[in-house]
Amino acid sequence: MPAAPDISITHYRHFLLVAELRSFRAAAARAFRSQPALSLSIREMEQRLGQPLFERGNRNTLTRFGQDCLPLARELVEHHDRVAGALSGLANNGAGTLTMASVATVATHWLPELVATYRERYPAVALRLFDDNSEGVERMVLAGEVELGVCSPVLRDRRLSFEPLLRDAFGLVCHRGHPLAARKSVTWREIADLPLVGTVAHRQLADYPQAAFMLDRQVFVSNMMSLLAMLERGVGVTVLARLGVPPDSPGLAFVPLSRPRIERELGITKLAGRSLSPAAARMEEMLRAKASASARGVV
Repeated sequence: MPAAPDISITHYRHFLLVAELRSFRAAAARAFRSQPALSLSIREMEQRLGQPLFERGNRNTLTRFGQDCLPLARELVEHHDRVAGALSGLANNGAGTLTMASVATVATHWLPELVATYRERYPAVALRLFDDNSEGVERMVLAGEVELGVCSPVLRDRRLSFEPLLRDAFGLVCHRGHPLAARKSVTWREIADLPLVGTVAHRQLADYPQAAFMLDRQVFVSNMMSLLAMLERGVGVTVLARLGVPPDSPGLAFVPLSRPRIERELGITKLAGRSLSPAAARMEEMLRAKASASARGVV
């Protein structure tokens, strides 16, 4: 199969201008080129194609070959412009898709505001949002199902990079009718014998001997909605970070844990050594700004 002739999109544009305006002078003016420069561009195109595009005696008239080339050249230029426009939209975050996963904490407290702002700024971007526990979020990032994750580090996989956004202290979460619900704080030793329900989040307690009992619970629930439903019905208690308790859970109490005070880190998780798409990079910037505002006490 012979190699395609080396013809630039500019050559095709000049050819279309001359063919449509039927004048080299008018085409040169439209292209903001001198007439000799435009004529040279047409000659280069003819040489590389190996056939004349315009009649020798009347340079404003297409040859039969030129007539056959005209619709193909127009189609090529239109396709080029569509692709260039799409690429420009991606580069400027005017288009594309944002795929993101987060733990329930961020999905409940931050995402409604962030998504509303994002949609207002970048209406052409399609959003694909998922919520899961931290391990699930990390696995989605590793599998390429999402570009961006917001969670705590659980898997400690070197293929992932983690950027901390905020720290959040753990506490006892129980029904408001529980005997400990009115306490200002409790110690880890005081809750050790309670009917505690385990979750994936408790893996973050592995480095603390005082909280190690949380890693081996008889009842384990991975889904946050199921866990909260159990707690609201008084079926056991658990340990969560403060922001892990949804604001619309009036039936639950959060009692800070002490001796020691243990905090979790929430942050941005993505594939190590990989750059984000413009759509994801914009959300990353918004997450950083939101974390900074929260740290300053700005709502």
